[in-house]
Amino acid sequence: MPPNFLKNTAIENIKNTDIFGNTSRIGLKKALPYNRIKKKVKREYTPPAYIGQMLYIKPSYIVSLPEYENSNKGRSLVFIKNQDNLRNNAHGGQISYKADKKLRASVNWLCLAAEPKKVYQKSTNKTFDFKINFITLTLPDTKETIKDYDFKTKLLNPFLVYCRKYFGLRNYVWKLEFQKNGKIHIHLTTDTFIHWEKLRKAWNKILGSNEYLIDFYKKFGHSNPNSTDVHSVRKIKNIAAYICKYMGKSDTQLKKIKGRIWGCNYELSRALDCKVFVDRDHCSMHLKSLMQPKIKYDKIYTIDKFTEQRTERGDIFFPTARNWIEDILGPVKESFTEKINSIRNIAHDGTMFTELNVV
Repeated sequence: MPPNFLKNTAIENIKNTDIFGNTSRIGLKKALPYNRIKKKVKREYTPPAYIGQMLYIKPSYIVSLPEYENSNKGRSLVFIKNQDNLRNNAHGGQISYKADKKLRASVNWLCLAAEPKKVYQKSTNKTFDFKINFITLTLPDTKETIKDYDFKTKLLNPFLVYCRKYFGLRNYVWKLEFQKNGKIHIHLTTDTFIHWEKLRKAWNKILGSNEYLIDFYKKFGHSNPNSTDVHSVRKIKNIAAYICKYMGKSDTQLKKIKGRIWGCNYELSRALDCKVFVDRDHCSMHLKSLMQPKIKYDKIYTIDKFTEQRTERGDIFFPTARNWIEDILGPVKESFTEKINSIRNIAHDGTMFTELNVV
């Protein structure tokens, strides 16, 4: 190395000579003051603090999941998928898993809250027990196809309003379907007894007011078609399961429908979000009535897609009607009873609620 290449290592600039003898100056970076150096400190991970249990109450089961402080910061893949489905809002004739669960829960709440009634039948001079009915409303033959929007706005909504006013209808679940001939019809289940003759008269009256019976009258000479059907569900042991199976069927023709293909009244809709939070200091006391051998119980696990590792997520309980009456106590029982009373339109003081909901 030539002696003139480096004259002094302590100087600020260094002369560098290339192979042609040319020199260039390279500036040396000055050291930063000590107080401007940012030190990276490794933070130790502290798991979120456990604050209690959230219990999601359904008619046939109770899900208990642990709650942690600030546990909802991230978005799960399930949450993102649900948001995409909501933005798309295209059911494609198939009821999604989430919608099917809501439909079944609505029917279960309806059947659970329905009180047995004695109905007198004048023609036979006898009384019979009534709890739930299952009604089908159909359309007569018309030259023009009745679209689902017109069906819901011009027929279904006025019919429900009429039944609330004249028959005392309060709780109901409805679902649209198509017949094989392509005509739309609706299944309606309620806890209100409506005589089949009055029911048909009311439905035909609404059909006639919208001029949907003109073709039928020209063909048959009257305006009272057999447009309704009332199914008897008195002899079926599990009424809720029967109705859920019937109403939960998927139909590819439902692709034609824009908007909702099923619905329920306001109180049943509110019951779908029945839940109660129990803080960690009171968990052992309030959940003691659930943790007993006479109530069926199982663990809930989540499985990782990639590692297939199973992680315990929470607990699920399967109380019977007797368990609800005799065994379950505390805020869980109180929340459950409050929902049942709200569906039955009974306030805490025993008075009746007024109907606020219009479909």
